[in-house]
Amino acid sequence: MRQILRQHELRRDPWRYPGEAGSGPQLLTLAELLAAAPLLPAAAGVYIGPSDAVLPLAGVIDKVALIVVHFEKNGDGRGFSQAQVLRQQLGFRGELRACGELKRDHLYLLARCGFDAFDLDPAEDRAAALAQLRRFSVAYQHSSGTLVQPRLRIQA
Repeated sequence: MRQILRQHELRRDPWRYPGEAGSGPQLLTLAELLAAAPLLPAAAGVYIGPSDAVLPLAGVIDKVALIVVHFEKNGDGRGFSQAQVLRQQLGFRGELRACGELKRDHLYLLARCGFDAFDLDPAEDRAAALAQLRRFSVAYQHSSGTLVQPRLRIQA
């Protein structure tokens, strides 16, 4: 069973990605989710690829408990934009997970865009990844994320 970082903790993940065998709930691809929209269970999960448009989720976003955004390669910024749209425009409040080619150096910025869970490469040091989320104590811009928020410091 895979382990993910979620809400600053290492947790076991019961979900199965598309094509994975085993027990536990199955993530649907975006096409599968949209095709099954009228019959979706109350807590569906969807796996989004880098080229998937997320706006079609607007009609079913209240039935989605988990959205996994896949980063195919290091340096691909489309997942950051997808997260911003999901959180700010569609109002998604469930778990938003980043997976794929992620390095711990990306975690702080991913969290600022709205990701609250991370499926890191097994070679990544989990303790160092958690430290990366706490690396900066001040942010100057508004954030879509819940893990990292701006802190105002008023000096008298």
